[in-house]
Amino acid sequence: MSARRVLLVLAASVGLLACKPEGSGQQPVNVYVPFGVDAGGDSSVQEAGLGLGPIDRDGHPLVTVLLVPGSLQDEYNAQSSFEPNVPRVLQDALEARLVALDTLALGDGGPDPVDWPIPDGGMHPLLPMFVSDVLLVDTSVSCTAPDGGFVSSYLDLEREILLGGPTHTTCGGRTPNEDIVDETLTLLITDGRQPVTQGVARPTKASTTTFPYLAGPN
Repeated sequence: MSARRVLLVLAASVGLLACKPEGSGQQPVNVYVPFGVDAGGDSSVQEAGLGLGPIDRDGHPLVTVLLVPGSLQDEYNAQSSFEPNVPRVLQDALEARLVALDTLALGDGGPDPVDWPIPDGGMHPLLPMFVSDVLLVDTSVSCTAPDGGFVSSYLDLEREILLGGPTHTTCGGRTPNEDIVDETLTLLITDGRQPVTQGVARPTKASTTTFPYLAGPN
């Protein structure tokens, strides 16, 4: 994280983390570019006639691609990850996609059963996770296994805190080499009742366990 000059800030009392550029003065979102003096930013940037503002997110992969219609992607990406009042049009769009994925037909088995029922007058159970799109990390727990490799930890904290799942035993977040595409599809479509895969299980060569975690050439 230090290589990207980001500041880790406390997001909740359980050691959850979010990121923002150091000294930016902005709400904690993930990717910033200069685009004008009215956008805020630190004094050194403003003196240069530039400001900082959010253009994209870097939380749970696939959210913008799978859950946000193309016409709303710019508006979604511009929202602060910690904005409590997300426009209703964005919430409705994400919820509609979540409902559609939940009943997606798998193979020749017909429509998939509903795994994420929406309570009367309530919202889709997964909506809070993806409307904010914050990747949760517990820094008090190691991300490596006893053998030195990375643990599988994706969505462990989200399942506990947002879905009432079991107490997490991993660091959460997203470790290298983990097949988060299949994990995301399985969560959205079947909630683990049946595995869902896009056909690629692992990289051709695993990442290393030391920074910057890059595998050697094939």
